[in-house]
Amino acid sequence: MNKTILSATALLVLVASCNGTSQPEPTGDSSFSVTSEEEIGVDEMVAEVYSADEETALPEDLEQQRQNKESLLLAAQDLNDRYGGGNGSYHRNVSYNVVTLNYKTVDGNGKPVTLSGKLTLPKVSGEYVMIEDILLHCHATNIDVTGKGTSNATFKEMAAYSFAVMDPDYMGFGYTSGQPQTYLCQKLIARQCADMELAALEYMKQQGVQIKNGYGTYVMGYSQGGGNAMAVGRYLQTTDEGRQANARINLKGMYCGAGPYTPEGTFNHWLVSDSLSLTPVLSMVIKGQQEGHPDIMKGISLTSYFSEEYLKSGVPQAFDTGKLDDLLQLLNADTTMPAIQYPKPENPTLYDQLLPMPWMQFSKIMSPDFSNPSSHIREALLQCLRMECVNDWTPNVPVELYTAPRDNVIPVKANAYDTYDKFRREGAPVTLSKAGELANHLTGQVAWVNHVKILLKKL
Repeated sequence: MNKTILSATALLVLVASCNGTSQPEPTGDSSFSVTSEEEIGVDEMVAEVYSADEETALPEDLEQQRQNKESLLLAAQDLNDRYGGGNGSYHRNVSYNVVTLNYKTVDGNGKPVTLSGKLTLPKVSGEYVMIEDILLHCHATNIDVTGKGTSNATFKEMAAYSFAVMDPDYMGFGYTSGQPQTYLCQKLIARQCADMELAALEYMKQQGVQIKNGYGTYVMGYSQGGGNAMAVGRYLQTTDEGRQANARINLKGMYCGAGPYTPEGTFNHWLVSDSLSLTPVLSMVIKGQQEGHPDIMKGISLTSYFSEEYLKSGVPQAFDTGKLDDLLQLLNADTTMPAIQYPKPENPTLYDQLLPMPWMQFSKIMSPDFSNPSSHIREALLQCLRMECVNDWTPNVPVELYTAPRDNVIPVKANAYDTYDKFRREGAPVTLSKAGELANHLTGQVAWVNHVKILLKKL
């Protein structure tokens, strides 16, 4: 990928001639406001991106992470030496401009709402780098309610490779912190993420940031973000509003890691297998559907879905009331409920030792009412999840699916494998990659991030 730096004189020439750059006119409501703007150096970016706990990765993935870090430093130094007059001090002139935007979109009722997101742009000696492509990153599950926004650093570093990097907040984050999240309302979130990119493109236009002719958007995400990334592609290619937005967004590819592409299929897998791990996800799923589909879930309480034994954990009540004060305690609730755990194996394998959460019995978590196949609360929930299927289309841009073979949260076959087989039968340009054989949902995320960064550098 060529890196082009614009001097003040070159910028004026390019604005006048429009040769080699593209500034398409906005479509829809791309209004925004800037709430914060921060310029950080390469050293700060490295510290932010590579400060993850080593316990969340397998050894081979940490080695690849180290190589990616070294690659970033070399890329920044190359920018500095070639265009900033540097002499080997990569941190001297290269910087990242991180902007928080508030932008207009819609909520689960179709009413106007303001959300937030972060845009990261590269600079050398105070001048913007010409943007060659755009990364739209849909973040993974996060129950942070601090009001600080996602501040997701996972792919921000890629701005050093001439990308503009966009990180949309979801409902309940950033500007809407404290409000209930629309978790797993993938089609709604897709619209909101696309609207964030339209606002960011308008901001870049107003700032005089140039975009190379033929630029494209690559959308990506892991876990919840993987499902949302696929939903963004679906929205841009199959809906009237999305196609209009795609005239500016120019979708060129998707990188979807371990996502719930068929939420109903995921629930059915839990029913049939009678097992899952990380049970707080259940409360997030149900609460999200209440917010995203208020007409269908009207009058149904979150706690009605769970057994008396599981309600002793306090997890559903915390999500129902929004009192998520001790997040660590909620995430570790499974380990404190032996009555609904599967017995630990007498001779644990290496994989069992790496699994941070125990396997739980789905039938003991859910209430007798939910267990009744004809119950109203069960049918209402499954109706919502049916509507959130995001693999019911045929992409015409490359799609890279990624999964962890021993995923303990998102069933592999019901999502990655079935989606891959479906897209391949329909002639979509799809590939399937996997983390190491011991990788589960959590450890697989680091492997996926490393994998996608390698692919992006080859564009």
